[in-house]
Amino acid sequence: MTSQRTSSPADEGLLLATRASVVRHGVRRTTANDIAERAGVSRMTFYRRMGSVENAVLATLTREFRTAAADVRSASPAGTGREQLVHFAIASVRVFATSELLESIAERDPEFLIPYVTDRFGASQQLILDQLESLLAAGQADHSIEAGEATAATLLLALQGVALSARLLRKSGTFDPTLKELEKMLVRHLTPQPGGTR
Repeated sequence: MTSQRTSSPADEGLLLATRASVVRHGVRRTTANDIAERAGVSRMTFYRRMGSVENAVLATLTREFRTAAADVRSASPAGTGREQLVHFAIASVRVFATSELLESIAERDPEFLIPYVTDRFGASQQLILDQLESLLAAGQADHSIEAGEATAATLLLALQGVALSARLLRKSGTFDPTLKELEKMLVRHLTPQPGGTR
């Protein structure tokens, strides 16, 4: 999800305020006034630093994804590239499936996410794609992964599908079993086959 501006450390308070407002109200009911009041700045300062509410929401999503991806990577156990990638994939789905921010958007304003499912990858998705590509490269280097040109994008879409379906899966009591199946699928798909090419 691409923000129209690049946020700086000085914007942290505004991003946290945006997150709180979206979690409570959703995207459509989040206003510049509400964000500015929560951050303790003027509305003019908000617009000067963020440009618009939509930009603030997108920057907040990017922050959420960047923080979560870094936390998951730092907690990755030692092992082969494949083991680390599978751990990253499953842990990331679990983190994003339980994100208050994403849950609020998916429940109240699902149309906000549609362009990033049907039309283009945004900055948040690109962060995860970069991590997947790095892990795939490590797995190819240690010969624990067989991958092709589209493997990273295919993995991203698979993970995204499960994460966005988390509410449905939890309602049916199949979220954890689905993650176990996803883990098995990833291991089988990524494990090099004798004489195989992808």
